[in-house]
Amino acid sequence: MKELLIVLEQLRHQRLRTWLLLGSVTITFAAYAILGSLRYSLDSGDESISNSRLIITHQSGVMEQLPLGHLAQMQALPGVAAVGHATWLGAYYQDQRQMQMVFAVQPQAWIAQHPDMVVEPAAAEAFYAQKDGMLVARPLAERYGWKVGDVVPLGSILFAPPGREKAWRFRVSGFFTTADSGGARNYIITHYDYLNDARDLWRNTVGSYMVTALPGHSIGDVANTIDAHFATSANPTSSATDQAFHAEFFAQFGNVTFMIQAVVAAAFTSLMLVVGSTLALAVRQASRDIGVLKVLGWGHARVLRLVYWQSGALVIVGAAAGLGLGAAFNALVTRKLSHFMPDIVLPLPVLGEAAAIAFGVSLVAALVPALLALRVRPLQALAIDQA
Repeated sequence: MKELLIVLEQLRHQRLRTWLLLGSVTITFAAYAILGSLRYSLDSGDESISNSRLIITHQSGVMEQLPLGHLAQMQALPGVAAVGHATWLGAYYQDQRQMQMVFAVQPQAWIAQHPDMVVEPAAAEAFYAQKDGMLVARPLAERYGWKVGDVVPLGSILFAPPGREKAWRFRVSGFFTTADSGGARNYIITHYDYLNDARDLWRNTVGSYMVTALPGHSIGDVANTIDAHFATSANPTSSATDQAFHAEFFAQFGNVTFMIQAVVAAAFTSLMLVVGSTLALAVRQASRDIGVLKVLGWGHARVLRLVYWQSGALVIVGAAAGLGLGAAFNALVTRKLSHFMPDIVLPLPVLGEAAAIAFGVSLVAALVPALLALRVRPLQALAIDQA
């Protein structure tokens, strides 16, 4: 307790240096809260689900459509348990700056193939019954104030609305959430038949197929079977697990996870150098005080605790402030950009990682200052100060 009181007095005495260090630590951990949460969201998801569900796209890329006739052929292939499909609408609400992730799907097949989608039975039944219905992620509905029964106009950059209308009109059938530790995926699903019957472009085609394998069948073997079956057709396919498909999609922008890890590593390395060098300077300036404490009988252990208390106080307080700031930023961004960002603020694994990093930074940063403190000789320290 005496060591802590002395540390607090030292920090109070050097207010400017203390606030600058706290600011550096706070900014670094705020950045970690933001980037760490994003990285966690990208890498998260239930692997037992995402690795057992195939995404089938055109071999030429996701913008090429596949014929609806592929559905019956896929269902007849060995190892296939269920087949669904989804078509991206390129939809937006009010104006094109508010693009939404909207997919036209087979309602029953989509919900059956997405057990991570939590939807009330009444909402699902209403969706099945309403051809112009849509199921909406709850954060999206809350952002725009949509309620069950509301008719929502959605424009599309791909498909002209029927009847020369300005927008497609969908009726809100209900809401859903996503049972995903990496944050709810905020999207909308509508009926494929409603889109297909009214559109002129790419009729009787789909954007992608979703296939689940029968128990006991390797998902990789099923993927190879599907691709081999359509290899010589006019519309060859490319199959990948759900997780691999999304990893390939984000890879278009580079290795996002690696870039985040590299930025975080550089930030914390810089932080350790800043904290360590500042504490080393503080120890040199406090040489006379340390010498007096040694004259009074303080041993090496108590002197070490004095330095590590100072390092720990700065890093832990700054880390707590930074994580709080980062969580607030995440909450603000996910509320404002709920149509793009997953519903995630500060996951517990990221919080645990931050706590471990804070502990490690405080230990490593205080290593050199602690050695300098141990080398202080009482008489020399007093002589230097008096000179």
